[in-house]
Amino acid sequence: MLRISEMRVRSFDLGYLDIYWEVDPCFEDIGDYEFVVERSDNEFGPYMDLTVPVVNRFHVKDVTVKGQHSYYHKLYYRVRTIKRGSDPVESTVFPDVGGIRLAAKPDLMALEMARLNNLKLKEFMGRKVWVFPKKTAGQRCGACFDEVSQRRLRSSCGVCFDAGWVGGYHAPVETYAMIVTPNETTIHANFGDIQTEDTTLLLGNYPEIKEGDVIVEAENIRWRVASTISKVSKARAVIRQQAPIHRIPKSDIEYSLPLKMSDDEIRDLVASPERNYTNPQTIEETSLAKALNGTFTGN
Repeated sequence: MLRISEMRVRSFDLGYLDIYWEVDPCFEDIGDYEFVVERSDNEFGPYMDLTVPVVNRFHVKDVTVKGQHSYYHKLYYRVRTIKRGSDPVESTVFPDVGGIRLAAKPDLMALEMARLNNLKLKEFMGRKVWVFPKKTAGQRCGACFDEVSQRRLRSSCGVCFDAGWVGGYHAPVETYAMIVTPNETTIHANFGDIQTEDTTLLLGNYPEIKEGDVIVEAENIRWRVASTISKVSKARAVIRQQAPIHRIPKSDIEYSLPLKMSDDEIRDLVASPERNYTNPQTIEETSLAKALNGTFTGN
């Protein structure tokens, strides 16, 4: 089976993006294979065909991006390779996980800086969280979005979770982050008290967050990413991120977003490394010490 070794997205024109790919050296007839470029607005899909099958070509232009001038809307690409005439159909995708977008490739120093920051979040100052990336394209929600006025007509929509797009959010990404302890604020109004919390999220280089994404903690505390996001980068490669976040009221529809985990996964969930909850200095409390004591007692 033909294998793709590298894929790149480049462009110096606002009217299109160039997608290039290369294949590993082989003795097979490349004319026996077709290539289909797929695209998604989320790294993990769903991916849709962008092109018809092409033969003996390793470059296509995505002209559908013309007129899109958002700074933060990201497009991901991958290539599906199909062997012609095979029965059953043989096909592979590259990359096999995620996709490639127009972005700087991190150098060795940037990779090490990002690795150390992620390690610090995972082993010391952060905790396990889940990031729900908000959808920014796809099928509009017919239950709450008005096609004429181009706006949502009601809130608490169970179809789009108030995002305006069917499904509302992509599948959650598990990562480690630090949420700074917020100030607890109570607003006393005529109709009752309102509790609010605003704080800061510290995150590594992945996943890249944007305004409107939802952050879920292990205690089911849910936060919404606000509009001003700071990203530290080296040579345009992201190393770490910082963003203001607002706590979502428990009455909001975002608490209906399903975090699909098995009963065993929920039961055994530990947001921080388990070793952080044990004291290795108390040797007499370890299982080894108890086992040795039992052995010595028996003798």
